[in-house]
Amino acid sequence: MEEKSISYGDAVKIGVREGIKYIKEQEYYKTKKRYDRRLRNTRLLLKNYRGLTVHIRMTSSSADKVKQENAIDVLDDIESIDDEEQYIQAISRTKIRTSIMIEHINKVLNYYKLICKSEESNKRKYKILEILFINKTDNDIVPTYEDAAEKLEISVSTVNREVRDAMQDLSILLFGVDGIKL
Repeated sequence: MEEKSISYGDAVKIGVREGIKYIKEQEYYKTKKRYDRRLRNTRLLLKNYRGLTVHIRMTSSSADKVKQENAIDVLDDIESIDDEEQYIQAISRTKIRTSIMIEHINKVLNYYKLICKSEESNKRKYKILEILFINKTDNDIVPTYEDAAEKLEISVSTVNREVRDAMQDLSILLFGVDGIKL
């Protein structure tokens, strides 16, 4: 058997080519992973939209109540102030971050609503989002895909498809270029 020998230069070229191929694969994987994460985050934000809006209202009253109690605690127990102050600050930070995100989501949803209402083929898409994620519900019961299908007189698979398409659209609006699958 004859052994093929390759020159040092050819070995370097092969190594560089394989290295470039590996780097491109890793970049593709990172981009895909980032897109998948943004899509998942879009779903999570919409799934928890109602709860986040309630959180903003509740933290306002909770923070005010704790602040009022702190005035008495200052006189009675100086050591407990640090824990309570941290608690107040944590509530405030959470409320601020949640408020900023909800404000951004509301802007995106309003824009998306305009887009959907202007295109006949997309009107149903936004209506499904309203039913499943946006509109207030009776007794805090979260509507299912079956509920939306029944209400709109369409199949569950159609609801699923419309939600999937809407999530892709909203991911781009919420996260910009990071929401695009390249």
